[in-house]
Amino acid sequence: MGKKSTEEVLKYLHSLGYKGIEDAIDNAVKEGQLKILKYLHSLGYRGPNDLINIAVKEGQLEILKYLHSLGYEGIEDTIDDAAEEGQLEILKYLHSLGYKGDAWTIHCAAENGHLEISHELGHKGTGSYLEIIKYLHELGYKGSEWAFNLAVRNKYINTFDTRSDY
Repeated sequence: MGKKSTEEVLKYLHSLGYKGIEDAIDNAVKEGQLKILKYLHSLGYRGPNDLINIAVKEGQLEILKYLHSLGYEGIEDTIDDAAEEGQLEILKYLHSLGYKGDAWTIHCAAENGHLEISHELGHKGTGSYLEIIKYLHELGYKGSEWAFNLAVRNKYINTFDTRSDY
């Protein structure tokens, strides 16, 4: 018979009358299963209010775009979740949709980033916490002195340097 895809198995079970549990949509998002997510939506399944945040935390940009096209919206701390998880492209996408952060957004990036290596990663074109902080700063967000002190205390940065290349 051969190996069947998850989507084929799901369709077969559904044809037999089986119904998925509430977590089916969440799990499709967490695992990055866009085809399965689309199939579940075609059957009438809907996700919870925080489904956008699940996609953000898991780094699922294409799923995030799909959910947004269906009218899903993030909850209050969606942009903070992107900063906290180091998801620069997702943060940029959310900002393009009108999501706004505040000083706490900077705090989330500073608290969780390994800024001593992020500088190098930023020069290689990969997403990093430092790049998120720089991007937010370019948009006019200001972090508190406390957030920067926290980053230094947690050894995410060894010294606070204001060189133009940092």
